[in-house]
Amino acid sequence: MKIPKLMFSFLLFALTAISFQRAIDAQGPKEAVVDSNDNEVLLGLDYYIAVTSPFDGMSLAMEASCPPPVVHRNNLSLLPIKFSSVVDSNDNVVREDTSLNLEFNVELNNSDCNVPTIWKVEFNASMQQWLVMIGGDRSHNRFQIAKACPYRKYFYQLRYCPVLGSIQFPCVTVRSLFKNGLNYLALNGDPIAIVLGQLVSST
Repeated sequence: MKIPKLMFSFLLFALTAISFQRAIDAQGPKEAVVDSNDNEVLLGLDYYIAVTSPFDGMSLAMEASCPPPVVHRNNLSLLPIKFSSVVDSNDNVVREDTSLNLEFNVELNNSDCNVPTIWKVEFNASMQQWLVMIGGDRSHNRFQIAKACPYRKYFYQLRYCPVLGSIQFPCVTVRSLFKNGLNYLALNGDPIAIVLGQLVSST
């Protein structure tokens, strides 16, 4: 049976991606991600993610669409974000270059747009852009945190790692796209660095 060239190319790319990921995993435990206070970032706790310049916190553009896209805004309201591991592990530390689910730890209180707050990437037809938004599931929406600069300890970049079935493809850096008066997190746009900080409940 002949395999079409396009399908063969896809299979070759998929196998290469799997081999590359296994080679990375075989290198052992990754370095811990640290927050702006030099503490290890832990799974399940509330953190903020902010763009370093300008210092913008992550928010939701509820006015834009449903599900709403993730944007960064210059405000004092930093929505809490928690990280969870894609794979079962006894390690509760968030580590660089490992697959994570990201989730806003908030209630939307919007009966017109009641979706999960798990981050995902979806194509926005009106903007013709791939945007980060909420409404994802834990199986197919994977992100990674990677060092942005070797000389800035607390500066990181966010990566989106697409998954098709059991195949995880190479990750794509998340960027900032300014459009319609908003700074969207997108797969196209200007490069950004992020910092993380723990949010402590006032209660």
